[in-house]
This record gives sequence, C-alpha cells and structure tokens, in this order.
Amino acid sequence: MSTKGQLVLGGLELGGTTIKCAIALDHPTNVIVQKSFPTNDPDSTLNQAYKFFEGYKIASLGVGSFGPVDLNPRSKTYGFITSTPKSGWQDCDVLGRFKKLGVPTGFQTDVNAAAMGEYAHGNHGAIDSCVYVTVGTGIGAGIIINGQPLSGLMHPEAGHILVARHPQDAYAGHCPFHKDCLEGLANARAVADRCNVHPSALSSIPDSHPVWDIEAFYLAQLCSSLAMTVSPHVIILGGGVLKRSILFPKIRTTLVKLLNGYLRVPRIIDETDKFVVSSRFEVEDSKTSAGCVGVLELARQVASRSKL
Repeated sequence: MSTKGQLVLGGLELGGTTIKCAIALDHPTNVIVQKSFPTNDPDSTLNQAYKFFEGYKIASLGVGSFGPVDLNPRSKTYGFITSTPKSGWQDCDVLGRFKKLGVPTGFQTDVNAAAMGEYAHGNHGAIDSCVYVTVGTGIGAGIIINGQPLSGLMHPEAGHILVARHPQDAYAGHCPFHKDCLEGLANARAVADRCNVHPSALSSIPDSHPVWDIEAFYLAQLCSSLAMTVSPHVIILGGGVLKRSILFPKIRTTLVKLLNGYLRVPRIIDETDKFVVSSRFEVEDSKTSAGCVGVLELARQVASRSKL
C-alpha cells in the first residue's frame, strides 16, 4: 500500500499480557494495520514491536504502557517502567528501545492514552475533561483535564483507592499491597473468586447473581470519588468486566444514592446515563479500541509539535 503524501502514525499499546502495534494514515481512527504479540520478557517483546514499526515509514510514535511508569520528561528515567510487579520489567527503558527509529515519540500510561482517545475521538460532545476507567485484570483511570492528561508527582493510581465494603461482601480482597482496595475487591479476579470460577469464565455468571450488585457498589464509589475530586464532564467505563451491560444502570443508580443530593448537577442527577457511559470503541463491531486510538492520537500530537 502506497502512503506517499500521507501522515503515517505508529501506536504501541504495551499491556501486561499483550502488546498491540498499530498504523494509521492521517487520522488516529483511520487504522490500516494492527498486530498483537504476547508480552514476554522485555528484550523479545520490545524487539518484536521495533521490527514491526521499522517496516513502515512512520512520522511519529505514541506509546501507552502498563506501569507504574516515569512520565517526567526531565527525569533520567523518563520513558521507563519503574516498580512494576511484573517479573523482569522493573526499571525497563521502554522509550529508549525505539530511539533508532529516529522519529518523535510520545509516552503515556496505557489508561491515560485510552483517555486521550476517548477525549479526542469518543463522540462525547463539547467537553474539556473526562475520565476513562478500565476494569479487567487491573483497575486504572486515565484523567483528562483541560484537554491534557493529568499527572503531577506521578500519574494517578485510582485503582488502589480505599473503598467502603459492601455489607454483604465477605471477600477478603487480594491486592498484595492493600488487600481490600478497589482493585483488590473489584477487578476481574475478585468477581471470579466470589463465584468460584476462573476470570476467563466471567461470561458464565448470570445477570441475576448478587456479585454484580457488589461490583456496582464498588465502581459507583470510584465514580463518586472522581465526581467530587476531578469533576469530569464524563466518566467512560471500559475493560473486560464492563462488557456486562447490566452493570451500567446499577452503577448509575448507586452513584446517585451515594451522592445523596450533595452534587446538584443536572448531568449527574437527571442525566446520569450521559455522565457514566460505555466506550464507543468497546462494541462488538468496533475494529479498534480506545487504547489504540489513544496511542495514535498521542503520535499525532507529537508529530504536530515537531513541526512547530
């Protein structure tokens, strides 16, 4: 395929289980090639990704990675995965592996990249803030404020906030750091453990099972905390667990109950279905994902800045 005269964007989603490489032409949603590899050791995994991008004349590259990562451009370890529990990946220089491509490269957390994709291309209307939450093997939140990903001393780790326990929940929690933080109580493994199934078998749990009320209770607390701290225009919920569509009305109803009239904002009280939403990229016929579009949007932004 000829790409002469077109802006060729490269995007890399580096996940703890799988990495995804993508190429788009001119626009982050115009994805022409996608390829996935298992996340093994850093050398073999990142070499596969490098060889993929080496085969295209990309103008720029956007990378979204599992973490924790160093996002400070002034830091000596900018572009590194730092203290991850994933074996072999501690203190890994991700960005450095792609310097030989000789193109402008942007680096973000995987969830911040997904939030960038939702903010720019998720069809959420005229907004300048949003939060993208993924609930799967882990729980993470990417936050966009005034059109920019939020990071301060480090990036947000909303999956590890402490939450009040559901009165009928006897599950101990399994986070190795906090035990019963949000991730320890509400990720895919926590749902599966309560039902004595493997996380890959979540689809076998019926909608009527009380575990979904427990799950909604915890995710509604996250939405409540986000509403009262970062005050986003919209919260997008994604990831494998949120493929269970009955969770959305349960989360919205519980959110309103938790707020108890304190935030008298019509979008939250009367239009909760517009405040807590699913991702347009996570429907059955979608050919891409918020994360993929997000890393390509990051590539578009760094390409644009390099021309200034």
